[in-house]
Formats: sequence, structure tokens, C-alpha cells
Amino acid sequence: MLKNLSFISFISIFLLILSTQAEEINNTNSKGIKYDAYKIQKNARLINLDFNSSKKNISLDNPQLIEDDAPAIGLPQKFWGIDYRTAAAPWQESLRKGIVIKKILILKDPRAWSGQLLFFGEEQPHNIIPLHISINGYEIIRLASEIGYPYATEYNIQLNRWYYVNLPIGALKKGANEILMWTDSDSLSWKICISINEDYKIGSLTRKPPNRSMKSMDGGKTWSDSKLGVDNSVDGEYDVRFSLKRYVTKGKYVSPVMDIVADSSVLKRNISSLESKLYLAIDAPKATNANAMVRFGSSPLLSDSTDWTPWEHADINSIVAEDLGTKRYFQWKAELTTDNPLVSPLIKGLHISSKWKDDSPNSTAGVIADVIHNGKVITPSYAFTYENLNNPKLLELRKTFQLDKIVAGAKTEFQKMMKILNWAYRIPIKPSPYDWNANKMAVFKEGPNGSPLLQNDYKGRRRDGFCAISNTILQGALMSFGYQVRYININSESVSGHEVTEVWSNEFNKWIYMDATRDSYYFDLKTGLPMNLLEIHNKLAEEVPEIETWQKPFALTMGSKVVHKIKIGMRQGEDPQSIIPDGYHVMELMGYFRIMLRNNFYSQPYPIPVAQGYTMWGWNGYLNHYDAKFPKRVEFQRQSDRFMDFYSPLNQSQVFLSETDKQGELKVDINTFTPGFKTFLVRVDDGKWTEEKKDSWIWNLNAGMNEIETRVETAQKILGPISSIIVTYNP
Repeated sequence: MLKNLSFISFISIFLLILSTQAEEINNTNSKGIKYDAYKIQKNARLINLDFNSSKKNISLDNPQLIEDDAPAIGLPQKFWGIDYRTAAAPWQESLRKGIVIKKILILKDPRAWSGQLLFFGEEQPHNIIPLHISINGYEIIRLASEIGYPYATEYNIQLNRWYYVNLPIGALKKGANEILMWTDSDSLSWKICISINEDYKIGSLTRKPPNRSMKSMDGGKTWSDSKLGVDNSVDGEYDVRFSLKRYVTKGKYVSPVMDIVADSSVLKRNISSLESKLYLAIDAPKATNANAMVRFGSSPLLSDSTDWTPWEHADINSIVAEDLGTKRYFQWKAELTTDNPLVSPLIKGLHISSKWKDDSPNSTAGVIADVIHNGKVITPSYAFTYENLNNPKLLELRKTFQLDKIVAGAKTEFQKMMKILNWAYRIPIKPSPYDWNANKMAVFKEGPNGSPLLQNDYKGRRRDGFCAISNTILQGALMSFGYQVRYININSESVSGHEVTEVWSNEFNKWIYMDATRDSYYFDLKTGLPMNLLEIHNKLAEEVPEIETWQKPFALTMGSKVVHKIKIGMRQGEDPQSIIPDGYHVMELMGYFRIMLRNNFYSQPYPIPVAQGYTMWGWNGYLNHYDAKFPKRVEFQRQSDRFMDFYSPLNQSQVFLSETDKQGELKVDINTFTPGFKTFLVRVDDGKWTEEKKDSWIWNLNAGMNEIETRVETAQKILGPISSIIVTYNP
């Protein structure tokens, strides 16, 4: 199956691969296609990989985070109610003269171009005392923020934050790296936070505290690895990390299903005798490896496993030659690894050369397909786990709080969502940041005629209580009606942040932003359509004049001025308090956002972040967004700047039409990703909607114009967007 190239052929194809634009060279029954790195990353899964648009390649992700505290970082459950900004918060270490803390971080390989030491803590207001740090005996100083970083105004606000110190890379070593931190002042100047052992079970199902933190009360003469904190009462890990500018050890690329013959056409002509040559342009320097595999099928649906070949190994930089018959679809994947963190394999492109026999039975019948709308199924790089919306706890929430009465009178999906949003804004709440179950967070109070008693007397547009609580309640209520949601955190460098909601709207065929603490959403003034968080963020990024950094954040210096330049609509609703001042303020927090990769908190309560939002964010289970104006956050590992990784659509009905060997007969294939899928609904011409359990069937055309419409229905009777295609046929 594998054939070697001559040197001249190799160079010719390689030059084609390096082209920056995909182009097609079509002959009667043959085609050559070349894809550069930009083209092949589009709609592909890049797991721990990074697409570099300037270098036009896909490499292993960079930088690499080294941490062992993330599962339990946050306000500990057993200290709920203690103000962590006081000097006596038990889960913090208050550094004074004589107190030294030690953190051990393990490195399998110390090599890196550069790096930073990160620690989660707080300075006292107007502190001028430096923090002493030793890395394997090499001492460095972190100056007080007012002295060393006067424009880093976020550190003037008394709040737990991340601090960043450049590492002496040459001081790192293989194995255990010893980090010491202390001050020479008798007065309190610095506090370092602790992830306590008891909370690891909240933030992770698998990770355990490694016992690599200790404290000395006598200047480093004696140490305790179990008596940490201001009163020596806790055991855990100091929130200290390395971020190293280097490649991670492994990553994975997975392409979407591709059509060798006519990738973008909805109507697939009947073919036979397909021969194809594929060339994968992947550089694998010394100490690295790239393991590539391909498979082929005659169906666009991977669910039709019997129609696809098994995965087969494909040598990189070699021709994969196949006699495929009718197997016009293919998919490829590559696992990249490195034993040297300073070197990465590079995916550069793909070249396809094919020829086939045209066996269309409709060559003289003028069969043409016109797409009115066709859904698109996109698989994000990092899988999202969706809740089973028939979960009894969701049904209990809907019944206990009489939510059917709340949505009474709503005529559309969006009207129903607005009524639920207003209910979550007004329902009394109680704190429960360690269990994301709305039944435990919302408080039912009976009003007139037994209906829920709701508040509407806030002195501003901002409702009372912690933002995560009301938005988690909103998410539970929306899911109880069959709508899928996700939990999102937003924040900009110099301010704290906010917890909000996005819900999948079948009516608008997109994710849309909602905030239950303000009964608000944002909309496009030109189209009137509700917006998602990325659309709002992009408007902010357009106005921010320079790259956001911790040394010079934008929000406290120019935030209000910047956001008031944004032309955007905000939901006012029936609330007497104006949304305008508060709505603009929230946009100041939209520099960064991160999503939880699951919403099944009713089926699986843990893992969740440990009461984050009460402190800044450091849990490492999020997917974090970055871009040119708001670059990667080094305290997190999993990051992406790709739209599809955050906004892959749900409940789609993606239609493929394929000719058979009979004139006027088409095979219909439907692809979908629908959590809680029940059935397809199909309507042909002016007929009735009928159920279709299978994802493939035969459609016999009538002379003239034919129309097929499809959509999905979920187990909760939620209907997805309609896909509609018109096919003309002239027998």
C-alpha cells in the first residue's frame, strides 16, 4: 500500500504542501487538493496542540504548567464564612520574620527556554516589603508591587491573586525542586494560600495531595509537613506552580471526515474506481515522533462503522496509495510526542491526488441541489459531558419551584428562557458553593395562591448573593425544560470576575449569554440577535488599545472609557432599575473567559472548583480562551483561541445526499450531535412531519422541484433547527 517517492517527485509535492492556500485543480475525473496548516486545523480536533498562524504549522502546546495544588485551590469548605482577607484566615500562611515555607515541585526534565514561578496569595495594602524566594538555593526577590510594578494596580485591591516571578531557568533540575519563600519583616506583608487536603475530593476524582509542602517557624532549622496555616491547623499544598516556556510531551490531531471527491458539495455524485494518493507533510525531528493513521469509508457517517475500514498506519512524508472503489470519505489522525521539551513535531499540510470514474445515473436529468439551510456538526477539541435532562433532580427542581407556572404564556423558546431568567434573578437563594445542585441553592417561599414568592426590590440592577449561585440555579432551571447550558467564568486582569451562563438556543441556532444576577443578556444592535460571550468579548478586544498584561492591565485605568465605546444592546426587560451602568461594567470583566467542560452536576456532583469566584481562579479543569489582545494565562494548561472549541453547535441535522445507481433516487444521510437524542423528524415537499429513527434512508425524487426538511427531536421534546434542501429533477 505504501510507495516510495523519487527525489524529484518528493520535492514537487513538498512545495505544493507548503502553499498557504488550499486550491483545487480539477480535471474531468481527477482532482488534486493541497491543504496548508490553516486549512487542516479548521474543524479538526487539536488536543494539547497549538496552531501557529505566523509559522503556518501545528505543534505541541506551549507553555507547560507544573502544579499539584489545583484540585483544592479556593476557599476551603470547612472554613466557609471566614473572611479570607483577614490576617487570621486558617488556610493562608502569613509570612513574617522567622517563618519560611517550602514547596517541592517535581520535574522529569528541567529544560525550558524560560519560565515563571506562580504563587497564589495576597499583599497587605500599601506593602513595601519584598518577598524572598529561593529556587534550589538560588535566591531571587519579588519586589512589593507598589515599588516594583506601580502600574499593576490590581494588587492594590485586597484580594487573593496570582503573582508572577521570572524563573532562573538554569537553577532548575531533574527531580525535586525546592522552593523557599520568606520575608525579613516582623510585620505582616505577604500571605500565601493553601489547598487543603480535605478538598482534593471536591476538585478531582483521581488526584491526591502529594505532601510536598512544609513550614518552618524557626527560620528553616526544623520543618513540619502537616501543621500549616496561620494557626498551624491545616495540612495541604501551598499554591505555588511553575509555568515553563516549552512544549508539552504529547498531543493529538484528529481531522473531520473529508470527502476526497467533492468536499463541500451537499449532493454527492455516484462514482466508482476511485484511486487516491495522500501525502501527510509532518516534520518529526530527532527526539520526537509522529504516529499517523488513516481510514476510509463510503458513508459520511462514522456511525456506520461497517462501512469504514479499520485505522491503518500511514508513514509521514510518504504517499499513501489506495484503490478505494466507492470509499470517497476519509479521516486521519496523528499523535505527536517529544522526548525533548525544546523540540516539537510539526504538522504542515496534506496533499490529495485522486481519479475516479463518474457513474452518475442523472448526468442527463439535471439533478441539482440548492441548500436553504444545512446544519453543521463540529466536534470540539475537548469533549463536553452533557447532563441527562431526565435526571430526577431536575424534575424535582421543576416541580418544587412550580416552574411551569413561571413560563406560562410564553409562546416561543426564547420567551420561555426569558421568564426562567427573570425567575432566577428574583428567587431567594442560599449559599451552597460546594454542591452545584439548584435544589439546595434556591429557596421556595409561598406567595398568594401558592405561587412562588419572588423578590423585586433590589436597590440596583445587581441582585443579592454570590453570582455563581443564581447562575447555577438558572442553569438547573433551563435544563429542567430540556435546554442545554454551560457554566462560564469571566475576568479581566485588574478586577475580580463573574460567573455567567450560556444556553443553546434552537430558535437562534447559537449559544447565547445570560446573567441571572442582572436579568440581562446582550444583543446586536444591527440584527437584534442575542449574542454569545465570544461575540461580546470580540467587541471589547477591538476597543482595547494594547495587549493586556498583569504589569499593566486595562480595566482599572481605562476600562470604563473602553467599554462605553462599544455599540451594543442590553436587555432592560420590566426591571425598574436600568441595566446600562451595570451592563457596561460587566463588559470590563470579559477580557478572559473559561468554561467548565461538563454540566452533568446532577448526575455527577464532583469534580467542581472549590468555591472559586470567592477567590480568583486557579482550578485546572477549565478550557480557557485567549487571543492576541488577551494572551494565554500561564496559571492554566488547557487553552484555545479557536471558535469551534467553545461554540460547537448542538441539535443539528446535517444532511448529505448521495446518488445511487438508479436515476432519480438519492440516499439521505443525516449527521447530528444531540444530547438526549430521540428521533429525526422529516418532511418531504408539503407533506407532514414524520419520525425517522434511522440516520440513512432512500428518497425517490419527483419530476420538478423536490424539498426535504429535517430536524431532531430530543427526549424532552425539544426541536432542533430545520435543515432544508431543494432538489430539482428533470427525468
